Amino acid sequence: MSAFLHKSVPDYLMPFGDILGQEHAIELLCHAIQRDRMPHAWLFTGQANIGKFKTAVALAQKLNCSKIGEDACGKCYFCLQIKQEYFPDFLVLRPEGKFIKIDQVRNSLNWLNLHPDQAKKRVLILDGAENLGREAANAFLKTLEEPALNTIIILIALSTKQLPETIVSRCQQIRFRPLSPEITEYILRRNTDLSEELVQLLSSYGMGSVKGNLANSFEIMQTVQNTAIKWLTTFKSETLEDLLRTCEVWGKSKNEEWRFLLDFLEIWFRDLTWIRFGLPENKLLNRDYTVNVDRVRELKQCGKYFTMHQIFEIFKKIEESRAAIDLNANKSLTIESLCLHIYRNAT
Repeated sequence: MSAFLHKSVPDYLMPFGDILGQEHAIELLCHAIQRDRMPHAWLFTGQANIGKFKTAVALAQKLNCSKIGEDACGKCYFCLQIKQEYFPDFLVLRPEGKFIKIDQVRNSLNWLNLHPDQAKKRVLILDGAENLGREAANAFLKTLEEPALNTIIILIALSTKQLPETIVSRCQQIRFRPLSPEITEYILRRNTDLSEELVQLLSSYGMGSVKGNLANSFEIMQTVQNTAIKWLTTFKSETLEDLLRTCEVWGKSKNEEWRFLLDFLEIWFRDLTWIRFGLPENKLLNRDYTVNVDRVRELKQCGKYFTMHQIFEIFKKIEESRAAIDLNANKSLTIESLCLHIYRNAT
């Protein structure tokens, strides 16, 4: 049985009221509703798993709820049907494969131009808008320029970097913030039956987001972490050779160890920066989750090998590696190159 077991969440929680850590986003949306100045297109940006999609659904519920109030009731026919994505005036468009294709966009735009069947507002959500192909983006742009009446479009993306400026400029953007460790741990405790060790570990790996699905990969994460730490605290050539051989295997594995390695390295060097500036050790993301593990000592041991400038360059290289893999670069070669870059800076 999966380690990620959903506990029963009280059904009296209302849509906006159940979104944690994004108070500024909720406030902006509520002001727009109260002043009856709702833009025809919103753009929600920010890292994955921080509440962007949940907020988009809550907005659709609020706009169409049968009861009047500051928040949607979450219980009426309209609210329940929207939550289940089974409402005739609510549509979610997601990538088929790696991209949102032109045919998907054309079909959704034809649907959007129809008069609402039951709702006050017909709502279209593009989840993963950065995956719009060029043709699809161009087709979508025409609708943003001449929106149909009683329609709302919500684009959800990690950032604006991969979106055409012509689309970004025609949307009201809200930047969603990373969640605090306290909020991510609270959400995991409330919604799962995970052990305290796993809750804290997933909160660290989440880097400001909730990644409960990683619980099923706990042993893999631990293996990646232990392998990396062994190298990061010694920087011996033979340890590097072992790591590079392992990276080749990880890059080809379906378990995505390469992704866990990038996540771990980002957390590790963030903590290294934290220690260098003399900030409180209880705020480290790599805290001591395992008995008899002195993580602070290991971080300080690693810190002897790097200047602050080198650490910042490593952060840049980690981001470049993520971007390269997103663009279909060879995973094994990319993470091998990253490890060699770190090794050269350390010796």
